[in-house]
Amino acid sequence: MKRLSQGVTLIELAVVLAIVAILLSQAGPLFSAWMQNVQIRTATESIQNGLQLARGEAMRRNRSVMFWLTSTANPKTADWLVGCAFPFLQNGAATVPETPGDCPGVSTGAGVPANAAPYNWIQRQAAADQQTTLPQVTAVDANGAATSVVTFNSLGMVVTSNADATTPIAQINVAIPSMPASAGRPLQVRISAGQIRMCDPKLSLASDPRGCQ
Repeated sequence: MKRLSQGVTLIELAVVLAIVAILLSQAGPLFSAWMQNVQIRTATESIQNGLQLARGEAMRRNRSVMFWLTSTANPKTADWLVGCAFPFLQNGAATVPETPGDCPGVSTGAGVPANAAPYNWIQRQAAADQQTTLPQVTAVDANGAATSVVTFNSLGMVVTSNADATTPIAQINVAIPSMPASAGRPLQVRISAGQIRMCDPKLSLASDPRGCQ
């Protein structure tokens, strides 16, 4: 008896490949949007963790500790640094920071924040290290003015003025503006007194605890 041939015909294979191509063309943009939203969340969580570290170190060390958004990119990325020195300005001149032994890390050099003396940092994080260079970060104070520093005192509360005389961060926005509004999920970190909270501006706080307002 003749054995029946097994396998698929060229036409059947072409049909299957066409169906797979159609499915991939539909799923590709969705997967890309999902990956970008994951970057937004990762960057936001990194910033939130940095803020919580600064607050916790301030209470543990019984001294003021500062959180900086240190990105020099334009637009800014989610780079941050937590420092424990006191580069306060006195009569227009920066005071000498504490010795390296008072704070782990290495000296940043002068100018971070602006007009400040060098200081030693506790921890720093670069967006490039977390593969989150796409999200753009903007920070504003309680009046909506741009700023990049927030300082916590020994009680874990936000001080009214930073070492460089700037106003403290009240809100940090993290987004990828190039994403379509329907697909993007920008996030915010809000700082009020001693509270640090990540929220979703697309959600209403009245109906969802993840909402911003």
